[in-house]
Amino acid sequence: MKFPVRLVMSLLVLVITGCGSIQRVQTPMDQPSESSVIDVNQGQDNSAILSPKNLNAAAFKNMGDLAFIWEGLLFTLDGKTGEVKQLTYSRHALHPIWSNDGEWLAFISADGPSSNSGQLWLVRKDGQQAHQVQGINLEQANDQNLSWSPTTNILAVSGKEGLWLVPSQGEPTLKFKGLLSYAYCPWSPDGKSIAYNVMNPPNNQGNRDDDLYTLNVNSGETVKYITAENAGIKIATWLPDGSGLLYWLDPLHSASLAADGLELWSLKFNDVKPKLVSTGLAYRDWLSFSPNGQLLMVSGGGRIIWAQKSLIISSPESGSTLELPNPADSIATDPSFSPNGSLIAFVAAKSLGNEVWGFSKSDDLANWVATRVLWIENADGSAAHPLQSAGTGVYQPVWSKDGTHIVYVQNNSLWIIGAKGENPEKILGPFSDWKKDQFGYYGYIRQDDFAWFKS
Repeated sequence: MKFPVRLVMSLLVLVITGCGSIQRVQTPMDQPSESSVIDVNQGQDNSAILSPKNLNAAAFKNMGDLAFIWEGLLFTLDGKTGEVKQLTYSRHALHPIWSNDGEWLAFISADGPSSNSGQLWLVRKDGQQAHQVQGINLEQANDQNLSWSPTTNILAVSGKEGLWLVPSQGEPTLKFKGLLSYAYCPWSPDGKSIAYNVMNPPNNQGNRDDDLYTLNVNSGETVKYITAENAGIKIATWLPDGSGLLYWLDPLHSASLAADGLELWSLKFNDVKPKLVSTGLAYRDWLSFSPNGQLLMVSGGGRIIWAQKSLIISSPESGSTLELPNPADSIATDPSFSPNGSLIAFVAAKSLGNEVWGFSKSDDLANWVATRVLWIENADGSAAHPLQSAGTGVYQPVWSKDGTHIVYVQNNSLWIIGAKGENPEKILGPFSDWKKDQFGYYGYIRQDDFAWFKS
């Protein structure tokens, strides 16, 4: 299949220097004269231009849209047409995130892949109307600072100054000015409110409390729900029906204590007190909700993920908990409910026990990674079985919208497989940046160089 070739004019930014000369300033949207539509069938072998050996567009057919970063540059893949578009041409793109309707992308433009700061940019999926969001200082640039509304094309951004609302077209508005603790500000499911937490100044004993708030986006009204004395509040997510929030409690605002696991609490706005759900590592991608509001999560303390990690299903409404059995001699992580809530995908890996805190040889680490296998089980934990055809070294399984496929990370690449284990195919990869670190944070790794808009 040949894709149409479209020429797009370069964006030229001019600034006047102190001596009066004119200097060209490079922006991430600057592009050379080649087309913005890539024909992956041309067989080009260029780090900035994808070739058939890197991208298998047919494997992603009718799966939605995929945004991904290849050699630092932002691309999109249209699952319907197979069309690939290059959206940036300079600097290094980070953390792409889709808007609720799949028409816009937010991303960070940084000096390099390990940069801690960058510029916030918005761009349509066709590459049009790209613009830098002015006036927002993102000193800690990551996808936890950004959250699209589930109903409109407005982005919530937690920056140095406080909480901003950024429309896809128009000027940003500072909705809250102050120090945000942990910086994650998620939208309610109906798109009417945003949750955030504030770290208060030290009291007479030198302790700092956190307050948990919601902000009504239209009226500007704020409501404070709880105060955590001498502790931090790390917001996890809203309950699916919008009736409350999940949050982790971080004693003493201690990074060391948080690294070994935190208590997860459920706050229903109409209840007198929050309920304790479980204790586990504070990774949001290890939480998954079923359509009826059941919470699937990884339970178990300790920062090393190859010990004492198992899956539980909790009812935030009643507080009841169901422990799911692990495969023999294994830990369980990376859980994901199927769209109808009948199945669970997860990763099982060999349990190494609490005595192993690291690996003196890279081969020992690689051998443990090779025990990471994709499993499927019923929602009650029965009929658990591995999908051996997915291979080993599996991370981040996510279901397709119709529940027929699972997309996952394996061998530094993005793969897709049928829910019954049929037809595993590589979509994209290998990503050069992914192979640099197999240890992550005591075994925890999350790749965010891609974003999947399901349709």
